[in-house]
Amino acid sequence: MKLRMQKIVLVGLFGLSLGGCVTERTYSGTDIPVAERAIDKVAAARERMQLGLTYLRRGNSEQAKYNLDRAVEFAPQMSEVHVAMAYYYQTVGDLARTESAYNDAIAASDASGDAKNNFGVFLCQQKKFARAETMFLEAIETPKYTRTASSYENLGVCSRSDGKLAKAREYFMMALKYDPRRGNTLIGLTELDMEASDYASARDTLARYHQVANETAESLALGIKIEQGLGDINAMKRFGITLIAKFPASPQAQEYRANLH
Repeated sequence: MKLRMQKIVLVGLFGLSLGGCVTERTYSGTDIPVAERAIDKVAAARERMQLGLTYLRRGNSEQAKYNLDRAVEFAPQMSEVHVAMAYYYQTVGDLARTESAYNDAIAASDASGDAKNNFGVFLCQQKKFARAETMFLEAIETPKYTRTASSYENLGVCSRSDGKLAKAREYFMMALKYDPRRGNTLIGLTELDMEASDYASARDTLARYHQVANETAESLALGIKIEQGLGDINAMKRFGITLIAKFPASPQAQEYRANLH
């Protein structure tokens, strides 16, 4: 299964346009900008952070780094500026500095569950599974953290990547307790059932998925494999017909056609 890792969630960091940048007027006789004197350090840090992320999104890594450095200078105690810096370093491919920035983020007194969850995603991508698991669990335990289902789903994906299928199932089930409509979690459980050759359970779980999410080429291809495993040729053909009708250009449809000959 291709890992369904949660994307890094930088809540509220991408809403600033370039038009909202800090004004660089200066007082007479000094090179200290008015804005940097007049506003508090936290507000200045957030504005620089948002400006840096806007530049990064537009492909200007030099200006992104400049503004993110300024954000850290203004408020080195703020977790979110270090998360933003980690996002910058991961975007440019500097993985060692990414990890260092995340360590700074979670060491801050205001470290959020999002910061810990996002660090867990990064660690899992680097195959540092044990520490990733610790980060996800710490995120879940963080007061006022609202993305519990997402972190449990990430734990399931990461455990599966680590070859710990029983633990993956437990974490997926926990994710569904918090959010029974999580499509990716249901697909993960379907695939675990298939790997265990429990096609009857896989059929039930996939049906549950199709109750809460739209059919995709991937989900229909799973249906074909499940019904093939159960020996239900008619049901397999129904999935195949739907796949070709809805997603004729998909790799899954092409593979299904090829197997017909």
